[in-house]
Amino acid sequence: MRAILRNNLRRLWTQKQLIVLLVVFTTVATAAAIFVSTGLEQIWNVAVVSSQPEGMEADNVNFIEVEQIPSRADLVSGRFDAILIINADDSYELDSIKSDETTSRLIAALEGKQDSTALFSDRGTGTNVLGFLMMFILLMGSTAMYMYADDKEQNHIIRVAASPVGIGTYQFAHCLFNFCFLYFPIMLILFIVRWISGVTLNYSFLELAGLIAVLCAFSTTFCLLLYSLLSNRAEAAKMTGNTIIILTSILAGSFYAFDKGNHALELLITVLPQKAYLTLADRLEQGAAFMDYLPSLAYLLVLIVAFYAISVIKTRRAYVNKH
Repeated sequence: MRAILRNNLRRLWTQKQLIVLLVVFTTVATAAAIFVSTGLEQIWNVAVVSSQPEGMEADNVNFIEVEQIPSRADLVSGRFDAILIINADDSYELDSIKSDETTSRLIAALEGKQDSTALFSDRGTGTNVLGFLMMFILLMGSTAMYMYADDKEQNHIIRVAASPVGIGTYQFAHCLFNFCFLYFPIMLILFIVRWISGVTLNYSFLELAGLIAVLCAFSTTFCLLLYSLLSNRAEAAKMTGNTIIILTSILAGSFYAFDKGNHALELLITVLPQKAYLTLADRLEQGAAFMDYLPSLAYLLVLIVAFYAISVIKTRRAYVNKH
């Protein structure tokens, strides 16, 4: 296994652009997440059918007077975040496709029962930073696994299958190298950016180290699975993997936690591993009890083990049994 790790290190040195990409992506994503979390105010647009009622004011809420009730397409498209209908008796109705919890908090803010600044603090700075980093780390894992894919395309893996090393050890060595390539630079960059910005991520060192470790391990085993299932088609595997990563990360709320009120879509989102990861990060940041985030953590760990096991079994069948 040491020989594989040393060989990968030599090969990585000839591909310095990977190191540059990792540093640039991680730094930009971390800085952007911190800026969005602490430097920007989110403004919600609320359409008001009639004129704005007296006494109903809230910071970060932009009232837009309209003559007719907007269609729900305006809510889906994001033109309006909610529709406020004022009745003749000064009562009102609020229509939104946001989650019930978010809508109730909006109503409380409009009625002056809640500080408006708390309305937009569903996720803390730490969770936002990890959400921004999540998709980039998954994409970088796909790129960094190119050495394993190259071995398959060049049929080097056939010699490995016939050697005493074994497929399981060989793939584990690639996973270990890929994990270290992602983990240590990301941790270093996180601490540097946090030190420069002075922003607190609301995690202890062990919590942050564990969260990054889980994400890097998931990225590594997921990419190993892709390259193992799509034999000798590195570019196809990479394109497929990147498409899956981008789409599912956005749906899971990597950049923005959204809720469109579609129950089928909500069910799909709940089974996404990225959603479980964000739930884990959020629970830890909020200081929740261990049992509150154990299901999310267990789900991710099971997927990591399953992805690795399936990759080993598939590769053994493809090379050991045939050769």
